[in-house]
Amino acid sequence: MKHIIAIAVMGCALTGCATRYGGVGLTGGHVDQAGPGKLQKVDFHGNGFIASETVQKYALYRCAELAKQNGKPHFVIFESLHAAALDRPAQLPRVGALGNKPSASAFMLTLDQPRNGSMQTQTVLDELDALVKPAPTAK
Repeated sequence: MKHIIAIAVMGCALTGCATRYGGVGLTGGHVDQAGPGKLQKVDFHGNGFIASETVQKYALYRCAELAKQNGKPHFVIFESLHAAALDRPAQLPRVGALGNKPSASAFMLTLDQPRNGSMQTQTVLDELDALVKPAPTAK
């Protein structure tokens, strides 16, 4: 058991412990699931080494990725099912935390046409691409 902890600590020290963008793993990541009706639920979980604003942007980026995968040029997000039922779109996913670990979540609806509160899929991807996929650092 001590060896596993030591390896994990060394791995964090060598690679940085902040949650990176991607599917859920040891340091966090995104989780998608079908929501009621045409909605999809997107969550992005971070660890104690990432800012809540970054987790929020990662969740928004994941929404745009899913919209693109579904061939939809627009999408709208809602902070909760209640907000979706009342058709109250949000500009960013809701952020919360458990301890010092931030988490962002949204219910999203992909769209063929723009509507009130919707975002353009490609615009969101372009604006957040540098944050999600930073350029490699020179050594």
